[in-house]
Amino acid sequence: MDNNKKHYHLACDFSIGEQIYAQVTFHGWWISGFIAIALQNWIWATLYFLIVAYGILGIIQRYLTCPRCPHLYEHGSCLQLHPNISKLVIKEKKNYPFSLNEKILFVSVFVLITIFPVYWLVSNHIALAGFILFGSMWYLGQFLYFCKRCRVFSCPFNRVKYV
Repeated sequence: MDNNKKHYHLACDFSIGEQIYAQVTFHGWWISGFIAIALQNWIWATLYFLIVAYGILGIIQRYLTCPRCPHLYEHGSCLQLHPNISKLVIKEKKNYPFSLNEKILFVSVFVLITIFPVYWLVSNHIALAGFILFGSMWYLGQFLYFCKRCRVFSCPFNRVKYV
């Protein structure tokens, strides 16, 4: 084993602090975008809300990441929702890796959530600041902390170096 490498311990469950961080940064991020849109056009704001809701609950949680997550099934913990609610959302447990199409869909959801509100954010500097702040905190938290400890090894965001 190379002594220069850091070993990142895999997460077994999530602390209250981790859950609060993940939820506050994620919801602060998309809500900032939603507010900027809603102040100018409720139809587009409603569409953005539906994109976020279906993208996260319908695609990410129901079909892609959460059905493969041992945190939920083996450790009774969930970063997104209460474990009992997550189990209601998930269609079926999956024991196989992401396909290429699923990886593309996964990344597309987060790209769409990030890019969709930009048109409205440029004219609202307060919402833009919140969007950048919360979005940066969420992405950095994922890539620098959560994804380095994740047990969903086939997820496109997974950053576990070795186990």
